[in-house]
Amino acid sequence: MTPFSDYVQIAQLLAPSLAAAAATAVAGSAVGTFVLLRREALAALALPHVVAVGAAVSLRMAWPPLPAALASVALAVVTLAFSRRSAAQQWLLPALYVGGLSLSFLVVANSGAHLAELQNLFTGVEVAVTPTEAAGAAPALLAAGVVCAALWRRWLALAQVPPAAELAGLHPRRWDVAFLCLLALVCVLGTSALGTVMVVAMLFLPAGAALPWARRLPGAMLAAAAVALATLAVGFVLSVEMQWPLSQSVGGAGFAALLASHAASHIVRR
Repeated sequence: MTPFSDYVQIAQLLAPSLAAAAATAVAGSAVGTFVLLRREALAALALPHVVAVGAAVSLRMAWPPLPAALASVALAVVTLAFSRRSAAQQWLLPALYVGGLSLSFLVVANSGAHLAELQNLFTGVEVAVTPTEAAGAAPALLAAGVVCAALWRRWLALAQVPPAAELAGLHPRRWDVAFLCLLALVCVLGTSALGTVMVVAMLFLPAGAALPWARRLPGAMLAAAAVALATLAVGFVLSVEMQWPLSQSVGGAGFAALLASHAASHIVRR
């Protein structure tokens, strides 16, 4: 058992990473609740890989990483918005996922140092998060989570009864683009700071664990945020005790919480 003093020292060392991860947990759980309700799972899987393409280009060209990642995701969001008008989304999302996963590595092919950095973007390297990166990413992530939570009635109406929302003058297409922008922001900032594993884990697992018990959406989002922060804490303990990577430890803890939640909900319903 690791002494408590060692936990304090490790937490101080990883403070920027833990701060960014906590912000990703809050934002990801809020946005992720509607990712599941709106059936946007494939978009949430594809966008982090689109971020990786922008990151790969910035590595190859020695550019700052965030602008290129934002530009690549902005292009993907615009393409997705137009694809929904032409019913091309069925093939476009899988294409973005595969294309992003492939092109990101092809861009830095034959460049060993850049290839290692790109691999770290996918797997996550906790000690690589600087205080400056955390200070920039955490407030923006929290703001995205707050905006998503504040508009929960609108997201719910658009997810459950799109025709009624359109009759009410809500302009579903515009709000679809707005939601994609929030999702893209979480993917860009979370992926750039922590890697794709942490972002995907926070988008899917806490919300998936909380929704079977939810009676109302605000309660579901609060429960998802609590699950996300709890899995982050458990993942941190596991990473220290077992010497495992933090992102994968958090993902494993979240997956266990998801399975336990669904198993318990089935038992209660019986």
